[in-house]
Amino acid sequence: MDFQKAKIYLDKLNREFTRMSKDQENTIRIDVDIMASYIRELYDAILSESNTYVAPKEEYVPVYTPQYRSPIAVPPVEIAPVPPPSPVKAEIPPPAPAAPVEVPQPAAVPAAAVEVPRPAPVPASTTTSAIGLDVLFEEKLAKELSEKLAEAPIADLKKAIALNDRLMYTSELFAGDGKLFENALSALNSFTRFEEAKDYLVQFCAVHYAWTDKKRLESAKAFVKLVRRRYK
Repeated sequence: MDFQKAKIYLDKLNREFTRMSKDQENTIRIDVDIMASYIRELYDAILSESNTYVAPKEEYVPVYTPQYRSPIAVPPVEIAPVPPPSPVKAEIPPPAPAAPVEVPQPAAVPAAAVEVPRPAPVPASTTTSAIGLDVLFEEKLAKELSEKLAEAPIADLKKAIALNDRLMYTSELFAGDGKLFENALSALNSFTRFEEAKDYLVQFCAVHYAWTDKKRLESAKAFVKLVRRRYK
């Protein structure tokens, strides 16, 4: 068992659980995925054959005499182990079986319809060319077979994005806010044409979070390409 690694992931699990329990209503799927990944890492650390625990070495303690000021090595005192007391068996009568408690089932509450904000028409003064966003929406024709397969249609953006990509897009394109990222995916899934999705990205995402910055440009282009496949 890797004690050091196990302690690290136990601490992470405790911190993540404490944070989620304080705000249970806003817990999203990505928080659950992160907790699951910590649990898997903890499981691997427990089953690991490595052992990072090192037993302390016995050392001689130097003692200085007042006359000669020379160190005298004193060996450590060995203490004989005390045998544990013999267990006392007490006869405890078995508890009486508890009567079954009927718990009333709560009535099913219909889910409220989620209103997804749709972008307002973009004025001419804020077109993609005017604010330098053309580079995000450039579309190149696929020539190779591998490129054509990479542009296959997507039915649901939430199911098509892997966990690692979710973490990357959330961190780089949505300022680390997982709830904003989930709301954006819901909005993009609700549109019927790419032009609507493009207006939404310009109005609520690309300008606000500076997607044309060099640090975010490649991730933003990959995300827009993924969104485009939703409407093919």
